[in-house]
Amino acid sequence: MGRKVNNQNMNTIQYDAQADSINVEDIATNDNNRIVLSRIKRNTEENDILWIQNVHENDGEDCVDYVPEGANDMGWLGYFIGKNNHVKELYFRDFDNLSIDTIKPFIRGVNRNKSITYLDFGSMNLLNGKIFTMLGPLFENSQTLAELTIGYCHLGDDGWRLLALALGSNKHKSLESIVIARNNIPDEALVDIITSMSIHPQLQHIDLADNHLNTNGCKSLATLLQNSATELHYLNLGNNEIDDEGIDTLVPALKNCHQLQTLKLTSTRNESITNRGWQQLANIFESPNSNLTTLRLVENGNNIDDEIAAAFVDALKNNRRLKYLYIGNMSNNIQASLSKILCDTSSINSTFQSNHTLEYLGPANRNLLQPLFALNRRYNDKKEVAIIKILQHHNDFDMLPFFEWEFKVLPLIVNWLERASTIEIPRRGFEPNIGPRKLSSIYQFIRGMPLLYIETRLRQELEEIKVARAQMEERER
Repeated sequence: MGRKVNNQNMNTIQYDAQADSINVEDIATNDNNRIVLSRIKRNTEENDILWIQNVHENDGEDCVDYVPEGANDMGWLGYFIGKNNHVKELYFRDFDNLSIDTIKPFIRGVNRNKSITYLDFGSMNLLNGKIFTMLGPLFENSQTLAELTIGYCHLGDDGWRLLALALGSNKHKSLESIVIARNNIPDEALVDIITSMSIHPQLQHIDLADNHLNTNGCKSLATLLQNSATELHYLNLGNNEIDDEGIDTLVPALKNCHQLQTLKLTSTRNESITNRGWQQLANIFESPNSNLTTLRLVENGNNIDDEIAAAFVDALKNNRRLKYLYIGNMSNNIQASLSKILCDTSSINSTFQSNHTLEYLGPANRNLLQPLFALNRRYNDKKEVAIIKILQHHNDFDMLPFFEWEFKVLPLIVNWLERASTIEIPRRGFEPNIGPRKLSSIYQFIRGMPLLYIETRLRQELEEIKVARAQMEERER
């Protein structure tokens, strides 16, 4: 064992002077801590993830967690991280009594790091927000910080405002994901946090679940969606305090949020949303600008009844993007209505124009819909889904409705059947019978050809008469 270094307030020059000669045995007493220190000091690629927490969860060479011993070892850990260009992800976990004296020398070193892409704070004391002030240089100057997660952390309004200041200070606007969930943040504090997000044009992922988002927060979020350069792909607002007024504010912005693919509004605390609010939300599906592929309204329970479910089902008639809808239990009548939207068998054209994208409707067992979901899920090319549904539900093609295409109709039908023959069709309950269908189509065409010929010839003669009459009138003039 070498000498123990106790200089808790060393500056960078002092660290630099001792860095080459100091041994990890002089810094930490715990063997796992020494392994982590040695690895980070060597600046190798093997340690791109580091957990700072109050207990070791793994041992030996595989150890990626560090348990603070005091200001001295944390100062050196921070210094080595500051010099390291391989550490990417930094996690802080389960500190109830983290002191400023312990964390300050550590953060002083971390602020000089140029490689960290992800910061995660979970279940810990954030020193009333002072930790964000101490991390100010990292937030302000980092060109790599892309993701920030804060969960199950509690501090006063002033602390969340310090976080908002840190988020708004980033010169390089590098953040792509912000998760500030399960913290019970009041609505007025969320307004400041959401406003600070607007400077980040690369922001694609926002998770504000399990807080107290209400009307003012929804207004700030609507402004963010409408007026900033941010193009979100994912938005989680589940288990907040959103009501109908909040939905009224959000829906116009959501309709025009072109990049948004996933929206979560799970309703443990969003129970102030009435049928009117849910029906308003369903209107998003009818917007040509909406690119939602996932909408989650429930987790386990919900207050969504058949009237609301019917509104969502009706809105899906012309939607060609949504794949996953978590909406809770549906009655058989609603399932039957959705079944017709997924596969309308009233005509070939109606079947072709049915919804071929919806793949999932929550965990409840829906025997009536599962085969259609499975079919939509199986094929990326939705034209192939339409072909299979047509073959499945229309045994014989009536050629007469297609005679408006005149003599082009037969090659088109034959080519369509040729394409159908190349598709791997599920063999459950029907045979495609491509050969007989082709022969039937040819037979119907030949049988209807005299009528088709007469109609075509009459139209040609009528057109010739019109041309001759126009020429006669021109000569008379």
